[in-house]
Amino acid sequence: MKQTLSILKSGMEGKLDLVESVSQSITYNARLHVFLEDPFENQNGSMEEYLQFINPIVFYGVQYNQVDITSIKVYMNNYSIPEGFGSFYHDTAVQGTSWYDSFIESEKRSLWISLPEEGTYEYLQKIVTMEGHFLGVTRVTLLKQSLLASLDETSVDGSGVFVADSAQRLLYANTEDFLSPAIVNRSLIDDQFEQNGRLYIQDQVNRLHITVGMAQSLPRSLQSYQLLTTAGFIAAIVLSIFLFYQVLKTTFVKIKASIRSMDYSIRTGFVEMIPVERNDEIGVISEKFNTLLVQINSLVSDMIKRETVHKDAQLRALQAQINPHFIYNTINVFSAKTELAGLYDVSEAFADFGQMLRYNMNGQSEYATVKQEIDHVLRYFRLQKLKYGERLQMEWTCDSELLGQSIIRFILQPVVENSITHGMSNRKDMVITVDVNLNDRNEIVIVIMDNGSGISAARLTELNQYFQRGQDVIGPLTSLGSMGTGIGLGNINNRLRLFYGDSYTIRLESMEGRFTKTLLTVPCHKPKEGYHYVESYDRG
Repeated sequence: MKQTLSILKSGMEGKLDLVESVSQSITYNARLHVFLEDPFENQNGSMEEYLQFINPIVFYGVQYNQVDITSIKVYMNNYSIPEGFGSFYHDTAVQGTSWYDSFIESEKRSLWISLPEEGTYEYLQKIVTMEGHFLGVTRVTLLKQSLLASLDETSVDGSGVFVADSAQRLLYANTEDFLSPAIVNRSLIDDQFEQNGRLYIQDQVNRLHITVGMAQSLPRSLQSYQLLTTAGFIAAIVLSIFLFYQVLKTTFVKIKASIRSMDYSIRTGFVEMIPVERNDEIGVISEKFNTLLVQINSLVSDMIKRETVHKDAQLRALQAQINPHFIYNTINVFSAKTELAGLYDVSEAFADFGQMLRYNMNGQSEYATVKQEIDHVLRYFRLQKLKYGERLQMEWTCDSELLGQSIIRFILQPVVENSITHGMSNRKDMVITVDVNLNDRNEIVIVIMDNGSGISAARLTELNQYFQRGQDVIGPLTSLGSMGTGIGLGNINNRLRLFYGDSYTIRLESMEGRFTKTLLTVPCHKPKEGYHYVESYDRG
């Protein structure tokens, strides 16, 4: 019963965690902060931004979640923004309500509340900028019946389930035995008790201030001669096997200890290993269980990392689906206008920028060919030439048979960007070389080298150690910068390890004041049958 109750509570807690996650993805959205903080001016495109970028933040939060969220509302104190889309309201709509006023006056940034008259649980979260400016409140509504729906299917050997609030009111029960107020009142005090021939256990869901409990009928007491006779017969059997039990007692104790260790390991998330104290079959089972724990932990860790990368890619794909053709057509108009005006270099820059946008917004695959990655770098380089002119030069070489090879996307351009951003700081001119070749282990080796400012020896050692260990390098690598989409060297290194294994990492070579060399290695696979490459780009 306790294990079943723990599963029920975990299921409810999981739904609450999902609600909080959806609310946080909206509340901490930087673009929403800027929109709510600035004056609303429709003639400057505010309504278009409202429709195409701000409303989808809430809309996708309602549509793409794993729990039945009834509604998400944002109450804002910027009255220049019109209410709309069934999600954005002025806070005057809820000012004066007890739940809103008490939440605003409190120092809490988030809070769960219950509205019995509406049959809902509400998760409230204050929208506050990094500078501490209060912009409004996010309100996520979850129906009580949605939260408690899974309890209807719970039954363990005739057991019953009940839920009561902090005011000792019965919110849910799947059997009439719980309708007695005395049972509910006592269940809120005792973790375990017996009453009316039933055993009751309960636990608290602290965020909602509610109690979840279960009950099970106990065996009836001996009330008849037949039961007494049966009990005597059973007692005789127990006496007859007592000696045999003594012989097996030691073994049973060891087995139970192993089972308790396994159960504890399961309840703690497969972290604790069980001790191996025997060389017999029980010891072998313990060893195999420990081996299974190691494999489970490795698989779960890898799955979480892959899921995180996959979710990031999905989010970028959803954002990229917001009318991309309008962006491409607009850039084409700018390109045509500048070409008519005789600004051919600006026109080509617009064309390159449009192709880069199309490449970035293509979220259908995490992979691209070597040729596509090089083309993306060349377009970026031509854009930088507008700023630096002939001070900036780039050369690249690649074996023709490698141009059609598949590699993960966005691993070349961020490195070239780092070279330009940090290498040109103290240089009058720079030459960047990109070389793609095949080593003797049938691996693609990509070398990006610049004659820029370089990296100090201490910093170089620190960076290579971080790359090799695969730790969270967001903090230490801040000084190396990242591209506008948020993909930096730490992201590239993590994706190389996730997609190709821990042996594939970034390696840096540098001499301060002279050069920096970045080496990327990925496995080489044979081209797919029927692949045809057509050379259609300028080697520059």
